[in-house]
Amino acid sequence: MHARHPGVDARSPIFALALAVAFVPVLGAVEPAHAAARSCIVSEAKAVWDAGASDVEAGGAVAAADGILTFTDGTGVVEPVGPTGSISFDGTLVYTSAAGVKTTLSAPTIVIDGTRGTLLFDVQPEGTDLVPQAPLADVDLGAAAVSESGDALNLDGVGAATDPTGQGRDVLWSGMLGGIDLTIAADCATAEASTGPSAVPAPADAEKDAGGTGILVPVIVVGVAALLAALLAVGSVQRRKRNSARAAQPEQVHDPLP
Repeated sequence: MHARHPGVDARSPIFALALAVAFVPVLGAVEPAHAAARSCIVSEAKAVWDAGASDVEAGGAVAAADGILTFTDGTGVVEPVGPTGSISFDGTLVYTSAAGVKTTLSAPTIVIDGTRGTLLFDVQPEGTDLVPQAPLADVDLGAAAVSESGDALNLDGVGAATDPTGQGRDVLWSGMLGGIDLTIAADCATAEASTGPSAVPAPADAEKDAGGTGILVPVIVVGVAALLAALLAVGSVQRRKRNSARAAQPEQVHDPLP
């Protein structure tokens, strides 16, 4: 008795499955485009801080008058969602701290994180090493208003309360900290979609390749499905032919032995 040879009907599902598995890397290689986060470049920033700094010498883009510090010409990047970002100013402040030490503050920075903000400075008490970007005061931005119009972003925080941090109590002047008025104008732009999880714009050639691959995917899927259907049909026809051939053969009658 001969073992039954697997015909096309037995092999076709296996063959089609192998083709489908072979195309899985091609399908998996296509990643959906990810839109980059909307970023805004600060075009104008100003902060007026009622800092109670009566004996402070200001320089650069910082002015001091009657205990009020004015920071102008700020630069930085702000994200509308949150909002988050940081604004940097040029300028210096020289004063005698509450501890009686002559101190220089420079590189003032305002960090924005939702409804909270932080004032940071490079700090250098006389006779010591510089401490970069030390957080000296917290800012309450809960009442700040953020508005967008086209590619323009505006943030206005009027009278935002400020409180010294633990480090600020040791470093800042002895005056009482008051509110700060923060005004920011920024130009926003949406980066082009990329083919990966990062927000880096894809080169033109990469975009063309991604588009071509995207068109190729449905063609491959349809082709595999059509091939599977054709192989199954061929197997069914051959199976019917074999069944018909077996039915047409006369049955062999074995005579009993004499």
